[in-house]
Amino acid sequence: MQTLLDWLKTAFDKLFSWFGDIFVAIFKAAWDFLGDGVCWVLEQLLGVAVSAANALDLSGLQGHASDWSIMPPEIVNVMQLSGLSVAVPIVVAAIGIRLILQLIPFTRLGS
Repeated sequence: MQTLLDWLKTAFDKLFSWFGDIFVAIFKAAWDFLGDGVCWVLEQLLGVAVSAANALDLSGLQGHASDWSIMPPEIVNVMQLSGLSVAVPIVVAAIGIRLILQLIPFTRLGS
């Protein structure tokens, strides 16, 4: 009789251990699934943002060669040597970012 009880005890212990392992595996899989779901939602939102940015027409912000042709070559040379062609887009981008940040609530505290 004792051997039967010992066998039942070990069988139930193994069964409960197996259920515990299954529960842990299900929890880990669900956790990974939720994490992947959050990443998927973020990827979709960023895809929409990229599509919106690609839809913008920014051709008016680029300089044309005809704009430089009306200036004397000496002035164009000095402007290129001083790095004005690099500085102007940086300043324009900074002003644009500042204007965009003004649209977000509670960011007007510093300006």
